[in-house]
Amino acid sequence: MKPLKFKALLKTTIWGGEEVTKLKNLTDAPRQVGESWEISGVPGNETPVCCGPEQGSTLEQLIEKHGAELVGKKNLERYGTTFPLLIKFISAAQDLSIQVHPDDAMANKMGHPFGKTEMWYIIGTHEGARLCSGFAHDYSADAYAQGVEDGSIEEHLAYHTTHVGDCFFIPAGRIHSIGAGNFLIEIQQSSNDTFRVYDFNRTDDLGNRRELHVEQARQALNFKAEADYRTHYSARLGEASLMVQCPQFTTRLIRTEQTMQVDYAAIDSFVILIAYEGEAKLTDAAGNEVLLQAGESLLLPASNSALTIEPQGITRFSCVETFIP
Repeated sequence: MKPLKFKALLKTTIWGGEEVTKLKNLTDAPRQVGESWEISGVPGNETPVCCGPEQGSTLEQLIEKHGAELVGKKNLERYGTTFPLLIKFISAAQDLSIQVHPDDAMANKMGHPFGKTEMWYIIGTHEGARLCSGFAHDYSADAYAQGVEDGSIEEHLAYHTTHVGDCFFIPAGRIHSIGAGNFLIEIQQSSNDTFRVYDFNRTDDLGNRRELHVEQARQALNFKAEADYRTHYSARLGEASLMVQCPQFTTRLIRTEQTMQVDYAAIDSFVILIAYEGEAKLTDAAGNEVLLQAGESLLLPASNSALTIEPQGITRFSCVETFIP
């Protein structure tokens, strides 16, 4: 089975920036594209295959047709025809709302298959950019209610200045917000469940404030503070460097200036590559070749056991890689 590219869904938002369209070299895209859903099986937001013999097929249709060859035996047994991950580029010109996501147990009670554990890898920032991840100190449900009502909850959040290459792991239950000036890759469970805690009293073009989900958020929140919210990792050129490893996904960083090989023989899972710098010719174990350039994402079927990455031109090729452990 050959590698697959998908037609991304561009989503305009009140906080959206211009970095997504610039990275993808789109000249006719709408303004304020806050999110590009690169690979998605979320109902109503499916990304179809964009080219080749499977053109137009959704992930659910592909899994029904190819089964374990596409997603891996363990994933097929665990998730059936539901694709477990959602991949995005996110560009923020304004702060996103302060929010939290449910875990699997809470999502299941809502009738949804997944909670929403996620991670961010920063690929661009403006001067002074920051984000929120977690509470600055232990908080409480009682204090939370008052903090949302009077806006003082912002004073109790942990804010972090961001730089290119920063990584943040956001488990379900952690309060968070992407701040203005951040451009990032988001890897998450396949869920669109978001509970807004606070939205800075912003209004849309019609003067309406966005809905908050104060009580649902209270039930989802982990009020305990952590000592360090950054994900620390060691990256080397020419290697797949581990960044995040959790039950929901494993994520590695690949940056190379020379041809390199990646071995997937021991991985019983599809592999996704999200490119953000340069261009490379990719050759799988069967000899299938495909070009992948910055702003594109690629799904390698689980049946593939190896990949050769050959950077094109004089620039470095960089991508984030993810799969189900």
